[in-house]
Amino acid sequence: MKIAVVRNPIAGGRSGQKQWAPLRDAFRQRFPDLEIHESRSSGDARRLARELAAGPCDLLLVAGGDGTISDVVDGVLTSRRPDMPLAFLPVGTGCDFVRNFKLPVRPSDLAEHIANAPLRRIDAGLLTSYDASGQEQRRHFANITSVGISGEIVDAVNAPGRKRILNGPLRFLVHSALAILRYQPYDFEVLIDGMQVHQGRLAVTAIANGGWFGGGMHITPQADLTDGLFDIAVMREEKVFGLLNLLGRLHSAGHVGHPLLSFHRGRRVEVRPRDPARFPVEVDGEAPIRGGFVAEILPGALTVRT
Repeated sequence: MKIAVVRNPIAGGRSGQKQWAPLRDAFRQRFPDLEIHESRSSGDARRLARELAAGPCDLLLVAGGDGTISDVVDGVLTSRRPDMPLAFLPVGTGCDFVRNFKLPVRPSDLAEHIANAPLRRIDAGLLTSYDASGQEQRRHFANITSVGISGEIVDAVNAPGRKRILNGPLRFLVHSALAILRYQPYDFEVLIDGMQVHQGRLAVTAIANGGWFGGGMHITPQADLTDGLFDIAVMREEKVFGLLNLLGRLHSAGHVGHPLLSFHRGRRVEVRPRDPARFPVEVDGEAPIRGGFVAEILPGALTVRT
């Protein structure tokens, strides 16, 4: 089996670099002909994935966090070989997408697991949006797209020029608390399969293929990567203390049943800002688009070894 790795060398900061060394050694021992390709700039992982998918590889390993996985997924699904199999080496800040799979922790066990795992198909998402000039933009995603305070949190987590004193879930937790303390509600409309489910003030709407985001927050506990549907969480809380309370419940899924939180399922979600100036969007822990968008589920679009 010919395997190539697409690695983001800055994913996860110092912690990610420490995680990478034993993973690299374990996979090289299991797969002696392993090729390692490192991204050099934003979007480079997408280019590498598209090029490698067109070559003789049998499997692409993604070494990075959710943003790197999202870039690789977009690269593969826009390549000449969209059924190129993928597997995942979690070395990023959030690593939320891989929480959807029961993967071994020890590097040697993970290498052996991926070597013997069967191929299977899972869903992906496709976003369509328009830039300021009206040009259409299309972007695939693997895990979750959300709008509202989560977009501000992602902007803070990824802000350039800041020393990364904190990494992993703790980094998300601290920035989540800081964003909530500055919180003012957003104003947008949500339509699911053509039916309006909300119009007006909101804290966040999460359009989920997987179950986790924000460094381990179990936002959509019923999400299933293979059911051909998005799980959509609409949070209407408008008070700071209410959001802080919800934040404390998210990791254990204790928010389910909250009176200001509703869950929906659907294949097509349209989100329209009523106040375009305050409409922060995050896609798999990154911010590649701006403005209103349509999200569509792509059943069985991704081939994985997990």
